[in-house]
Amino acid sequence: MWRAIADAYRRTQKPKDIFWNKYVARPAAAVLLVPLERSVVTPNQVTFASLAVFAGAIPLLIAMPGHLGLLLAALVIELSYVLDCVDGQLARMRGASTPVGAYLDFLMDELKAFLLVAAMGVRLWQVHQDTGWLLEGLAGLVAVASANALTTFIRRPEYVGDGPRPVSAGDYGQGFVQAPATPRRGPVQLVEGLAKFLMHYPSYIVYVAIFDRLDLFLHVYVALNALHAARSCLAILRKLGRRAK
Repeated sequence: MWRAIADAYRRTQKPKDIFWNKYVARPAAAVLLVPLERSVVTPNQVTFASLAVFAGAIPLLIAMPGHLGLLLAALVIELSYVLDCVDGQLARMRGASTPVGAYLDFLMDELKAFLLVAAMGVRLWQVHQDTGWLLEGLAGLVAVASANALTTFIRRPEYVGDGPRPVSAGDYGQGFVQAPATPRRGPVQLVEGLAKFLMHYPSYIVYVAIFDRLDLFLHVYVALNALHAARSCLAILRKLGRRAK
């Protein structure tokens, strides 16, 4: 059994992966890959299941305002992320990866981000009885939706043309296709590396729950999405807003 799990992990791992994926999420996903490999379950069905499981964390965040509710919600989110790893690994194992499947995964991650930001705003409002949290949750929804909409736009072949694809929110997200790396050193590289880590909330949301600092997480997550949206808007404006010669 363990040999089959290890083999499934070896066959579906990525050459370059983040720490959390390599040592936590993908090994856990490999446990599910063994029975799924010969089943009739498709990678897309696993993707949908990942969203359904994630949705189960929302009632825990809203209806269980205590610390236990936050811990349970974080564990459900992690389970959802394991399934999010399973779909891609299962597709690679079967040689069935498709562009549509990759975009479906992106869409599900967008919906998860919307659900999470909305639920955090409501939870913090319930805990602190301060409408400011509801306003921040609303602003967060606008920021996340804008960042994701801009990501979709700048990935369009009509926009990219023949040049390299620009860095997008997906590159800081949960396993989206990475842009070609540009060698950088110094403060810029450190800031972008930190942003990439903070946008990938499954890597650390358990620690957020343990220390009960959902408030800090919401501030950071909303700010990063807002900054990305502003950066993308500026890039689009510079490229498409020039005067015709």
